[in-house]
Amino acid sequence: MFSNDELRAACLRHPHMMAIIRVAGVSVCVAGLVLCPVPGSSQTTLDDLVIRAFDIDVSMSPVPLKYDTVGGQRRYAARGTLRGTTTAMLEVTAPSPVSTARFFFDRDVKLTSVTATRHRIAPARRRDALTLTFTPALPAGARVAVTFAYEGRPLYIFNEFVLVSEGSLYPVLTSPFGDFSANLARVKLKLRIPDGYQIAGTGRLLGNEGGVRTWDTEVPVPWVAVAGGRRHTVRDRVIRGLRMQFYVPPGDGRNLDKLADFTGRAVGFYSTLLYPFPYSELRVVSLSDLGSSIGIGYPAFLLIDDRAFGNSLPGTLNRDSSLLHLMAHEAAHSYVPSQTVPKGVGFVWLSEGFAEYLSLMAVEALLGPGAFQQELQEERDDYAAVAGTSAEPSIAAITFANYHGQAAADVIYAKGSMVLHMLRSVLGDEAFRKGLAAYFTTFRGRAARVDDFQESMEQAGGQSLDWFFSEWIQGKVLPDYTVTQVKSVPTAEGTFQTTATVRNLGTGRMPVEVAFVMEGETQLQKVDMPSGGSVTVTATMPKPVRLVEVDPNKWVIQKNYKNDVAVVR
Repeated sequence: MFSNDELRAACLRHPHMMAIIRVAGVSVCVAGLVLCPVPGSSQTTLDDLVIRAFDIDVSMSPVPLKYDTVGGQRRYAARGTLRGTTTAMLEVTAPSPVSTARFFFDRDVKLTSVTATRHRIAPARRRDALTLTFTPALPAGARVAVTFAYEGRPLYIFNEFVLVSEGSLYPVLTSPFGDFSANLARVKLKLRIPDGYQIAGTGRLLGNEGGVRTWDTEVPVPWVAVAGGRRHTVRDRVIRGLRMQFYVPPGDGRNLDKLADFTGRAVGFYSTLLYPFPYSELRVVSLSDLGSSIGIGYPAFLLIDDRAFGNSLPGTLNRDSSLLHLMAHEAAHSYVPSQTVPKGVGFVWLSEGFAEYLSLMAVEALLGPGAFQQELQEERDDYAAVAGTSAEPSIAAITFANYHGQAAADVIYAKGSMVLHMLRSVLGDEAFRKGLAAYFTTFRGRAARVDDFQESMEQAGGQSLDWFFSEWIQGKVLPDYTVTQVKSVPTAEGTFQTTATVRNLGTGRMPVEVAFVMEGETQLQKVDMPSGGSVTVTATMPKPVRLVEVDPNKWVIQKNYKNDVAVVR
């Protein structure tokens, strides 16, 4: 669908939910690491090495944009040049010496040198994987400054627009799982580019003189990027105390105020739900080519498809709930993975699935339950395409090494967000929100695994959730509820006793609501539905029951939502 160059620079997009994940370049890198590990490496865990600080100095020479369109996609015929030097403060957190470090580094960028005081370094490249071997090995507890010098022609460095991110802008440490949790570091970035360009990045802009822009992220972050262009202008907005800058070319302003309002209100919602927004300001850049994505979220730095600003996105994506979902999802990435950095098994879900559901909660809070249900229904529809098929992986099985194709995207975004929605139903709204706040506060500025999230939710809910995470994260259950028998009879007291048999034709244990629907009134009972079994539910009502419905509010993922109702005859 895309050329290799486009894939390395672009992001996969979930087709309706506009969420992104940095997959293409990293998947190539990690596949090599996982399938062909470095012989004799002592780096066996995620935490053997971490980077505490980055000092980046990069120069860019843009060129006029030239491309052909093949199969509806751009094929670029021109490339700008990047030259850079990065010093990474590497710290050994392993209890024993570490001899190798693995980095993601764009194959379109040539490493010209790599040095460290008192150590010889032997670099080895395989596509986007860069392996450094240290002699002597790095001792436990050591802090070593490693300096990289490099140059090349990565996408995208053009007069019309610029977008360069981690792995091309500078090398990033990667784990065997492919995550970047070991790069949680304060980043200082100095960018040199000819006059006339409006370029944005993460953090506080310290200076912009003589073609040199200097940023400081202020807080540790897992990655940064820069974007903008020669035609972009800067428009300032303040929404609910949040200072924002929008970088937009001429003609991109039709929806600017709406998108600014949605972004500011979403950040306000997260500041109440989780903790106050951790950055002094936020920047949003309108771009004409984000690959297959229409939104990318970096720490306090959002890249948005220019069609969102022009109200010209395809289909229903211009409706308010979709636009809010877009801006809220990308803004959520300023919390995860930018502050709470996922690591280990299930880390893709811990980032994208969480940003997806947090943005759904923002839609619910700001536009109401109707808009929320509309967006949630699209999640159900998207997951239905892969649910129960041989192509469906479990959430825990998806890493950058195998994250490719629509099935994986549907699992991470659609199923991933609905799993959090189900957890909300299991715990109740109050405990769920309490658990979310505890998790994000506890692991602010830290890396976190699935087990850490589970523990936070168990403490908030006062119950074990082993069964839930085993089924929905590690496994692939798929319930299918139906009402097989229903009978209602009058009682001597003048009431009506209704008995219904509810069956799970699929797999997976879940507590499920059963609704007894009368004229003008509904009574709910919650029952624990077993996997592949049935439960008999009895209710005594003051009026005749017209129908019985299982899971009337559609909290639970199901294979078939059309057989949940039985009419009382």
